[in-house]
Amino acid sequence: MSAPAEDGPVKDPMLLAGTARRLLAAAGMPEEWAEAVADVLLEADLLGHRTHGLSMLPNYLERIERGATALRGEVQVLMDGGASFAWRANRLPGAWVMRLAIREVLARAAGHPVVTATIADCAHIGCLQAYLKPITDHVLFVTLATTDPGIASVAPFGGADPVLTSNPVAYGIPTHGDPILIDHSTSVVSNGSIAAYAARGERTPGPWLLDGQGHPSDDPATLAADPPGTIALLGGPEFGYKGFGFSLMVEALSLGLSGHGRSTVPARGGQGVFLQVIDPAAFAGRDAFLRETTALAERCRGSRPREGSPPVRLPGERALANRARHLAEGLPYPARVLASIEDWAHRLGVDPAPALGKPAP
Repeated sequence: MSAPAEDGPVKDPMLLAGTARRLLAAAGMPEEWAEAVADVLLEADLLGHRTHGLSMLPNYLERIERGATALRGEVQVLMDGGASFAWRANRLPGAWVMRLAIREVLARAAGHPVVTATIADCAHIGCLQAYLKPITDHVLFVTLATTDPGIASVAPFGGADPVLTSNPVAYGIPTHGDPILIDHSTSVVSNGSIAAYAARGERTPGPWLLDGQGHPSDDPATLAADPPGTIALLGGPEFGYKGFGFSLMVEALSLGLSGHGRSTVPARGGQGVFLQVIDPAAFAGRDAFLRETTALAERCRGSRPREGSPPVRLPGERALANRARHLAEGLPYPARVLASIEDWAHRLGVDPAPALGKPAP
């Protein structure tokens, strides 16, 4: 779930993405890597995931400045079994590493019905949904999960101390029409959503957090209290055991299988990633798969809406509509985000004027 959009000047997101590429390159990132990172931030904004869009650029630049994201090096191959492989990224930029991994799994899917990859110690990969459609376009079912073992912001069900974090998981399901694109945290909302409310000095619309004693709260400041509060699990106080179970699954897939987990108490900033694609052609066939997924999507949309509710919307439907609208109309960016990007542009000697709609100096 994304934080509510903030009002602000409408900007061309493509121009802002170009500025992001130049800023990342000016900070020392190779051009190809900078392009991949900027593209994923842009895609998040276009899809409507504003907390993981270009508002994250200043944070990424700060990570580069303090050495938390590597600007040199290569992906280390830990294991290669043909239909599976394990990499260690050593804090290389997450979007670029993901671009390599997706290219690799797509190539291997031509010869294997299931291809599975793990990535250890990868810098932040951003919005998971941004990676799904390039895979479903190949009529492949995709699962993507990730987490950062250096972050503890979610308590296990029944506990008060943070152990886990928002632990997102995403699935891409091809159909004859638009794909079904599922992307959600296993907590009620993501860390980024809570940070956005905190930055605006707002409380959350509901009790999305627990205070340090485990009581429901709507105050984002509780995460920094002593003892710290936590983000509520998906399912809330009554059914949060379900979110807890899914969260443990994400940890096992992205941290356990990658070998990059909480037992080593790593510094924040290195994610574990699980990526798997399945080719329906190797099972009952692509035609059968698409027939069933398309029929399922149509039946869901055909379900009578609850009284007073809009028609049923499938996961990813709004995101794809957002993407088309934002490309056509632009995006409103909060003044504080634009100011932060402009500040970094001045620090790095990059002219931000075209993207920010200001006259050139």
